[in-house]
Amino acid sequence: MNNYIVRRATGKDSELLAGKICALLQDFNLRNGSNFDINVSKIEATCSELLPRDNFAAFIACEDRSGEANGIITIAQATAIYNGGDFGVITELYVDRDLRSLGIGKLLIEAALSFARAQNWKKVEVGAPNKDEWPRTIEFYKKNGFEEKGPKLRITL
Repeated sequence: MNNYIVRRATGKDSELLAGKICALLQDFNLRNGSNFDINVSKIEATCSELLPRDNFAAFIACEDRSGEANGIITIAQATAIYNGGDFGVITELYVDRDLRSLGIGKLLIEAALSFARAQNWKKVEVGAPNKDEWPRTIEFYKKNGFEEKGPKLRITL
């Protein structure tokens, strides 16, 4: 197995990050009929806007010899009284399809949790997809210490 390093993304990584997020959205669209609008220039602009923020971070897993990026994770601050104030939310996690189950996702989660600890967040949540359609994803998060806490709902404004 190759060795991977994880580094924090900077503004210079917006294009790379946007490409991986587009791949993630394509997976959702193909796999369970989601209808995400995949506009790479809009996603890249959003990356450029979010990356400088103190309460947001993205991490990139790269193969240590080639430097090729093979996965990403993003984490952002949320706030809720029931959660005791500020906490983290993993908002995107993607590993290239042919490199899954090699430990890259675990390295990315470790980087995100380290960032969360540095922010003094006491909890980190992740909105996982439907467990009937994505059972491996749910099991992956459970193996990495997450507990199921029920579905999340949303409305687009």
